[in-house]
Amino acid sequence: MSESGVSEASVNESTEKAAEKPFLTVVNGNPTDEDLAVLVSVLAGAGAGGGEPEPEIRNDWGRPVDRLRPQWGAPSSFTNLRY
Repeated sequence: MSESGVSEASVNESTEKAAEKPFLTVVNGNPTDEDLAVLVSVLAGAGAGGGEPEPEIRNDWGRPVDRLRPQWGAPSSFTNLRY
Protein backbone atom coordinates (compact mmCIF):
# COMPACT_ATOMS: atom_id res chain seq x y z
CA MET A 1 0.00 0.00 0.00
CA SER A 2 1.16 3.47 -0.74
CA GLU A 3 1.12 6.36 1.70
CA SER A 4 -2.12 7.81 0.30
CA GLY A 5 -4.07 4.65 1.14
CA VAL A 6 -4.65 3.56 -2.47
CA SER A 7 -3.22 0.21 -3.43
CA GLU A 8 -1.09 -0.15 -6.55
CA ALA A 9 -3.45 -2.82 -7.93
CA SER A 10 -6.41 -0.43 -7.96
CA VAL A 11 -4.30 2.23 -9.70
CA ASN A 12 -3.25 -0.29 -12.37
CA GLU A 13 -6.86 -1.40 -12.86
CA SER A 14 -8.06 2.18 -13.34
CA THR A 15 -5.36 2.89 -15.94
CA GLU A 16 -6.25 -0.30 -17.81
CA LYS A 17 -9.94 0.69 -17.86
CA ALA A 18 -8.98 4.10 -19.22
CA ALA A 19 -6.90 2.44 -21.95
CA GLU A 20 -9.85 0.25 -23.00
CA LYS A 21 -12.08 3.27 -23.50
CA PRO A 22 -12.24 4.21 -27.21
CA PHE A 23 -10.62 7.45 -28.31
CA LEU A 24 -13.35 8.29 -30.80
CA THR A 25 -16.85 6.95 -31.37
CA VAL A 26 -19.05 7.52 -34.41
CA VAL A 27 -22.56 8.40 -33.29
CA ASN A 28 -24.23 9.10 -36.60
CA GLY A 29 -23.37 8.41 -40.23
CA ASN A 30 -21.01 6.01 -41.93
CA PRO A 31 -17.55 7.62 -42.34
CA THR A 32 -14.87 5.93 -44.40
CA ASP A 33 -11.49 4.94 -43.03
CA GLU A 34 -9.97 7.99 -44.74
CA ASP A 35 -12.47 10.32 -43.06
CA LEU A 36 -11.64 8.89 -39.66
CA ALA A 37 -7.90 9.12 -40.37
CA VAL A 38 -8.23 12.80 -41.26
CA LEU A 39 -10.29 13.51 -38.16
CA VAL A 40 -7.87 11.71 -35.85
CA SER A 41 -4.86 13.48 -37.38
CA VAL A 42 -6.51 16.91 -36.98
CA LEU A 43 -7.43 16.22 -33.36
CA ALA A 44 -3.96 14.86 -32.60
CA GLY A 45 -2.33 17.90 -34.19
CA ALA A 46 -4.54 20.30 -32.26
CA GLY A 47 -3.76 18.59 -28.97
CA ALA A 48 -0.02 18.39 -29.57
CA GLY A 49 0.68 21.85 -28.17
CA GLY A 50 4.08 22.19 -29.82
CA GLY A 51 6.14 22.36 -26.62
CA GLU A 52 7.66 25.48 -25.15
CA PRO A 53 8.24 28.36 -27.56
CA GLU A 54 11.81 29.44 -28.15
CA PRO A 55 12.74 32.94 -27.00
CA GLU A 56 12.69 35.40 -29.87
CA ILE A 57 15.86 37.23 -30.86
CA ARG A 58 15.53 40.94 -30.21
CA ASN A 59 15.71 42.91 -33.44
CA ASP A 60 15.98 46.66 -32.96
CA TRP A 61 16.28 47.48 -36.65
CA GLY A 62 13.82 50.16 -37.77
CA ARG A 63 12.24 50.89 -34.41
CA PRO A 64 10.25 54.16 -34.37
CA VAL A 65 11.93 55.16 -31.10
CA ASP A 66 15.24 55.54 -32.94
CA ARG A 67 13.85 58.47 -34.92
CA LEU A 68 13.23 60.39 -31.70
CA ARG A 69 16.75 60.03 -30.33
CA PRO A 70 19.28 62.76 -31.08
CA GLN A 71 21.95 61.79 -33.55
CA TRP A 72 25.38 61.40 -32.07
CA GLY A 73 28.47 62.00 -34.11
CA ALA A 74 26.94 64.36 -36.65
CA PRO A 75 28.80 67.63 -37.40
CA SER A 76 26.17 69.57 -35.46
CA SER A 77 26.22 67.32 -32.38
CA PHE A 78 28.47 69.55 -30.26
CA THR A 79 27.54 73.08 -31.35
CA ASN A 80 26.23 74.12 -27.94
CA LEU A 81 29.21 72.90 -25.91
CA ARG A 82 31.04 75.56 -23.88
CA TYR A 83 34.22 74.93 -22.00
